Amino acid sequence: MKKKIPVYILIGLCLILSLFFSISAYLRYSSRYIKTYVASHNISQRNKLTDSDIKEVLVPREYLNEDVYIEKKDILDKYVKLSYSIPKGSLFYVSCLQSNIKDMPHKLLNEGQINYDLYTNNIKINTANLGVNMYVDIYLTISNKDKPISDILIENCRITGLYDYEGKIINDYDLDSRVGIISLAIGKDDINILNKALKIGEISVYVSSNPYTTDISSNVVKESEVFEYLQ
Repeated sequence: MKKKIPVYILIGLCLILSLFFSISAYLRYSSRYIKTYVASHNISQRNKLTDSDIKEVLVPREYLNEDVYIEKKDILDKYVKLSYSIPKGSLFYVSCLQSNIKDMPHKLLNEGQINYDLYTNNIKINTANLGVNMYVDIYLTISNKDKPISDILIENCRITGLYDYEGKIINDYDLDSRVGIISLAIGKDDINILNKALKIGEISVYVSSNPYTTDISSNVVKESEVFEYLQ
């Protein structure tokens, strides 16, 4: 029995030493590495970064400098700059990302379309739940000998931008900003019709019945009661 005691002591010492070295190695490792984020796949220019685009990793501290975004909140909702691309596994560099893209509304246009700005103080519209890429319908109301005529004029107009009264872009997270200007994608040939409509009557804008339909373009409803007044 007495001969077994040194064996138990030896095993205990080995376990203690093993635990000591494991903790020491972990502390050295954790002090050298830091949690950050890299691209989960190849990301091309003009893309807006979301959770699916990033992956959490540990990297050596010496790999990180002031030109690297470390925090998740600093990466999400930013855009990859024009002429840049981010390969899979790459860090997110400050020089490659930007908060807004000034010409983004033009990127959302289909062939033959143009961005048309409507000022909210000149039309009837509820801006509370509007967002970029939603579709809206434009209605025209005309006073005709004490008998107002109101009907749809242009349907399926895509919202390409929301701006405040100073012309600054409003992002989805800008909950306190008031919409002053709405950019809509309409056909180039329909500009004169909308200009006339603003002069002879009152414009109202409503969210379409299918606000997130894709791959459609705006369309003037020529069968509308108000269309003949714009000829």
